[in-house]
Amino acid sequence: MNESIGERIKARRESEQLSQQDIATRVDVTPQSVQQWEAGKTAPRGKRLDGLAHVLGCSKEWLLFGSGDLPNEPATRFTKVPVLDVELAAGVGAHIDMEEVTDWVPISQDWIFENQLPESSLVVVKVSGDSMLPRLQNGDMLLVNTADTQPVSGKIYAIANGSELRVKRLIKQMSGSWIISSDNKLDPAYPDEVIPPHSFTQLRIIGRAVKVLMGDL
Repeated sequence: MNESIGERIKARRESEQLSQQDIATRVDVTPQSVQQWEAGKTAPRGKRLDGLAHVLGCSKEWLLFGSGDLPNEPATRFTKVPVLDVELAAGVGAHIDMEEVTDWVPISQDWIFENQLPESSLVVVKVSGDSMLPRLQNGDMLLVNTADTQPVSGKIYAIANGSELRVKRLIKQMSGSWIISSDNKLDPAYPDEVIPPHSFTQLRIIGRAVKVLMGDL
């Protein structure tokens, strides 16, 4: 007896040790939709079918018809994150020229999911300068979540003030002012900058620094 698409979805989900909620979160549907797919009441179509095949690590043809080989496991476990043609100056700042995609970096899909990061909002940028030593080195490739723009005191952010693009640690004071801080306290060229509350709103937060590729923050 041939399996139905719903049975294949369920079998593949269970083999990947994913819950219906996991599938719903990654494909951006409700858990009820996943239940209906597996019960054979409805079937995924279009972008949802594409997303489901990507999450389950199989081809659309296999889901729909049970034909075709399962793709290479590593190829289904990574999301391509764009590298932007800008530099985050870990120093005095660098001018923004172009924010074009120059390359793509594979990031583990499981790692993105486990850290509850939005795939479509992730970008990679290069750090320039030494003001964030020892955390960030000159030339480091930094993963930034552009959906996370609400500052949390003590965290590192990609920020822009006018045409200057920088990566700094933001620290909130009791007065409501914010400090734009460098981790490199040994170099007097990088003093803390105090931004009063009324001026802080003019600071554009591009996103929160998530991870140094090949390392951690």
